[in-house]
Amino acid sequence: MQIIHDFKIGIKEYARKGKDNEAPIVSKCSNCGDLMIKHGFYTRFVITGFNTYTIVIQRYKCKHCNQTVSILPSFLIPNFQRSLNDIVNSIKEYLQNKKYILGKRQVHFYCQRFHNNLPAFISFFRDSIKSNLSFRGAKNKKATKLLEMILDSPVTTFSQRFFNHFNLSFMAL
Repeated sequence: MQIIHDFKIGIKEYARKGKDNEAPIVSKCSNCGDLMIKHGFYTRFVITGFNTYTIVIQRYKCKHCNQTVSILPSFLIPNFQRSLNDIVNSIKEYLQNKKYILGKRQVHFYCQRFHNNLPAFISFFRDSIKSNLSFRGAKNKKATKLLEMILDSPVTTFSQRFFNHFNLSFMAL
């Protein structure tokens, strides 16, 4: 299981601090309710622009059922190496300007994932705003409107709220 947490620092600072980042304490297992204990760290890569960073992720483990929980920084998307901002900006540039700021195949992959999740975005905004928003028109028109709504709030906040709402990344299939 993963918890997305806003450390309120950028990727560079997070990478520099390493194991000294202050992760939230997870005290109760969501599976059985028993005590969670720190269970070390694992490393992963974050690619942003032309830089690659190696960062550490704090883990917790349940003493009873052995479920593990990882605390992911909000600038990441689960199962993606590219940073959240890079992904969102590449989708934005392609949808609005037909411009590639990353590799062509990569941008098309991100756009396809984004398009596949349009119904989930609509549902999320309807649930969070408590409104029956209208999303009419072609797929690209809907995608552009939803992307603008996502960009109206900090992207990391949207990603975190979407994950908490559906227990899925907004780029999940």
